[in-house]
Amino acid sequence: MHTESHNHEQARLEALRQYQILDTEPEQAYDNLARLAAFICGTSIALVNFIDEDRQWFKAKLGINVPEVPRTFGLSYLCLERKNIVVIKDALEHEQYAANPAVTGYPYVRFYAGVPLVSPDGQILGTLCAIDPAPRELNQQQIEALLALGRQVISQLELRRHLAEKQRTEAFLRESDQRLKLALQAAKLGSWQLDIKTGELSTSSQCHINFGLPPEVEFTYNKLLECIHPDDRSYMQECVRQAIENHGDYEAEYRCIWPDNSTHWVLARGTVIYNADNAPIRMIGVTLDVTDRKQAEEELKRQNLRSQLFAEITLKIRESLQLEDILQTTVQEVQKLLHADRVIIFRLWPDGSGTVVKEAVLPGWPIVLGQNLLDPCFREEYIEKYRQGRISAILDIEKANIQDCHREFLRQFGVKANLVVPILIRDGIWGLLVAHQCAHPRHWNNFETQLLLQLANQIGIALSQAQLLEQETRHVQELARSNSELEQFAYVASHDLQEPLRMVTSYLQLLERKYGSQLDSTADQFISYAVDGARRMQNLINDLLNYSRVTTRGQPFVQVDCADILAQAIANLKFAIEDSGAVITYDSLPVIQADPTQLTQVFQNLIGNAIKFRGKLPPRIHIGAVRSDEAGEQGSRGAGEQGSRGAGEQGSRGRTSYSALSTQHSALSTQHSALSTSPEWLFSIRDNGIGLEAQYAERIFVIFQRLHGRSKYPGTGIGLAICKKIIERHGGRVWVESEPSHGSIFYFTIPDEAG
Repeated sequence: MHTESHNHEQARLEALRQYQILDTEPEQAYDNLARLAAFICGTSIALVNFIDEDRQWFKAKLGINVPEVPRTFGLSYLCLERKNIVVIKDALEHEQYAANPAVTGYPYVRFYAGVPLVSPDGQILGTLCAIDPAPRELNQQQIEALLALGRQVISQLELRRHLAEKQRTEAFLRESDQRLKLALQAAKLGSWQLDIKTGELSTSSQCHINFGLPPEVEFTYNKLLECIHPDDRSYMQECVRQAIENHGDYEAEYRCIWPDNSTHWVLARGTVIYNADNAPIRMIGVTLDVTDRKQAEEELKRQNLRSQLFAEITLKIRESLQLEDILQTTVQEVQKLLHADRVIIFRLWPDGSGTVVKEAVLPGWPIVLGQNLLDPCFREEYIEKYRQGRISAILDIEKANIQDCHREFLRQFGVKANLVVPILIRDGIWGLLVAHQCAHPRHWNNFETQLLLQLANQIGIALSQAQLLEQETRHVQELARSNSELEQFAYVASHDLQEPLRMVTSYLQLLERKYGSQLDSTADQFISYAVDGARRMQNLINDLLNYSRVTTRGQPFVQVDCADILAQAIANLKFAIEDSGAVITYDSLPVIQADPTQLTQVFQNLIGNAIKFRGKLPPRIHIGAVRSDEAGEQGSRGAGEQGSRGAGEQGSRGRTSYSALSTQHSALSTQHSALSTSPEWLFSIRDNGIGLEAQYAERIFVIFQRLHGRSKYPGTGIGLAICKKIIERHGGRVWVESEPSHGSIFYFTIPDEAG
């Protein structure tokens, strides 16, 4: 195999040397082919490269300043190995190419497209390659054009070889020229050549096509200028002048007007040819119709403008429901974006008339803002069409198929063309969004129509939201008034019941002490029932007073240390703690803004409940606190990282385990984190009591709701309702997680800045 490979290589080198091309002077034909390859592929580097025994020698080079490189340098060896065209979109994506010196160093190859230069007898002499330091892709037309150029290089070689055979050479040149034309045609590139001295222009048939001209039309330089849009002619001529003066390539993108008056975009590229005295003699190049690309760019630009306008208006809707600002912004932005002479928002009334509530109008045209208008042609059936989503676009009121009365109505405001879309809300049609063109008739395109329609939808949404806000505001105000009246009633009623109830209780107790021994057992029992009922009634009234005073008699929020608050609550429960043998531990507690009296009541009620609803074992109660934005960190701490602090250790500031919170992250993740939108403190009170079933988790916070009989667990059923009301006054929430016989954890939150 090695011998066979060696023989093939020797035959290839022999074929290359027969052309006597190595180390020859540069030739214009090869340079032009390299330039054309770079143009077709859009690269900055192009080479006509012949592979010698130990080097790659460049017959033509564009964008690179070395005459040759080692044979293993770069990626041209792939064409030799594969015997086929090689296209590498990005060399860094392939491990076997990424380490090549041409990739890691100058010229920093990322994109490579190489066509093997195959001699007529099948020997690969080198490559025609296009290279760029940025990734690229080629379409099939570009690949075919590159292949055709590769064949053109071989044609040039053959031309050198057979120069003596004139007749054969001329035929070969014609064939090569045809191949080049086919390559340009495949890429829809029109080729041209301009004689700089005479101004004579010669073009291909594709050039005629790119400018919308029939083949029989003579395409002179003056004809070219006539085809170019008047606003772009100076720009094109300046590009030509700079290319000649700067010895650079020519490139211009301009509009051309076809015979049918349609506008198309043309991309023209070329290069200047100089004589031996370095004087410019001619230009050669290509043209390409890029209308589709330009239209896509323009459409994208319009969509971006529309999206920007929508974003601004939507932002205003979200930031504020001030309809005046929203509507004024709409007419101003639409007027600027559409370059309309007038944009109005027309509020419709049930009788078919309407009022111009907002207007943006250019100087010199009538102002209609605030006018009450009635179009005599605007009947109920006409309004109904708008209610169903009708869009009206009049290009020219003088030629439009409209009633004379409507035409006359528009004339009085200087309207020549208009675009009208309905503003719809839930209950039907609210009004119209209208754009006027007063200076001249106008064609309204689909972009403009869709823009106005979607903006009208945004206005409708804003109007509906404003109505809902107004209704909600009235409802909240009514609810607040009702709540205030109920609280006042509860306070007054409870207060007024105190005196007669004291009298009933006092006389019943006197009756019990004075006549208790003189009555029978049944009477004694009845008196006992009455005294107990009166006492419970008094407790109930006191609790009801406390409930009503949460908001009516609450104190201002001040900075409080929750450790001091908890200490006061524990002191208030001293006898209950001693009687039950309860053990209370707690974490380091924060300093927050709160009503100290009410916060003490929350801790006292929740700890008191934990003591009251205990099981057979002495109560073990733990109080924890963690900030919402630190919950993840706290949950990962071990139980042994903190100290502990008990109810009998009031003088020290210890820190206990965070296990009470870290083991209950379901509450944090499902009820707390999902709801909180700003930093807040999450408190927990955990016990080992009797617990409760999940179905009662919300019921226990409702006033007067009890789960147990009074004989077993005394109380009025208001304590947790008071806790809930206090916590909500502080801007927090309260909930419980519990299982029967497995204790309970009461959670509540207080914002970092309560109020």
